[in-house]
Amino acid sequence: MADYYEILQVQKNSSDAEIKKAYRKLAMKWHPDKNPENAEVAATKFQEIGEAYDVLSDLEKRAIYDQYGYEGLRDGVANENGETTGAYSYKHNAQEIFENFFGTKNPFATFGFETAPFASKLNKPGPVKGKPAIFDLECTLKELYNGCSKKFNITRKRYDSEGVLQDSSKTLVISIKPGWKKGTKVSFVNEGDEAPNTIPSDLVFVIQEKANSDPGYIRDGNNLIYTHKISLSDAVTDCSLQIPTLDQRIISLACPEVVSPFYEKCIPGEGMPLTKKDGSKGKGDLIIRFHILFPKYLNGSKRIKIKELLANEELQN
Repeated sequence: MADYYEILQVQKNSSDAEIKKAYRKLAMKWHPDKNPENAEVAATKFQEIGEAYDVLSDLEKRAIYDQYGYEGLRDGVANENGETTGAYSYKHNAQEIFENFFGTKNPFATFGFETAPFASKLNKPGPVKGKPAIFDLECTLKELYNGCSKKFNITRKRYDSEGVLQDSSKTLVISIKPGWKKGTKVSFVNEGDEAPNTIPSDLVFVIQEKANSDPGYIRDGNNLIYTHKISLSDAVTDCSLQIPTLDQRIISLACPEVVSPFYEKCIPGEGMPLTKKDGSKGKGDLIIRFHILFPKYLNGSKRIKIKELLANEELQN
């Protein structure tokens, strides 16, 4: 994932002046026309430097990046109304950023040049970034509850030191954070294939929840729903419930009330962990639903006794 501070070689607490100074130095150093022997690599670096400066020189973009990281900046964050705002997409306009920064198309005039020595390349379109390669990443509900790490070995085309495209292998590590939802995206910036006049595409992994991965449990937003099997006799008399959690605990819960087919019990704070995007800490709730197990057969005497016992009881609506 992009580390804009590392690209500009500055600290996270750097001032605006320090960020501008770093951009000035690196943009001049990596301009493609100053590196004709390694133009493709320079063009990629020039775009990365432009993107990093585009974000870190903007107070709002920088604040979102610092708090939510690259994914939060790219995908946007939820405001108090639950609406996603602030989604950012780099336009690959390093040339425009370069010219706006120096206030002229010829920043080299101060060095005695009447025309920009690199004007021919400045007027040519820059390298184009490939479309992101998107992969589904299946996780069990237990993995999304507790968090985990997943490793992927990838092979892509990369230029070697002599400028020849070769197969290059790399291991990507994805840290699944507790509470992540289906649809959460993890991006590895510029980790796709290299090619002439092309910026490597991003590799994007999209979290998918594996169906029926944890028996009895399903997810409903930040809440968990657990279906507990209970006999008919326990349903109409008091009983004690033993609820297994997704982090290997057992919750003991008294249930003295009559359990009807649509009855639910709620345990606050035992649902899915809340993430930064949810805007708060803690967990959602655990909802207990009941699957009442009826006898397969009752003989005549048992039927008569049940009728006698329940004949005058007040019924639930």
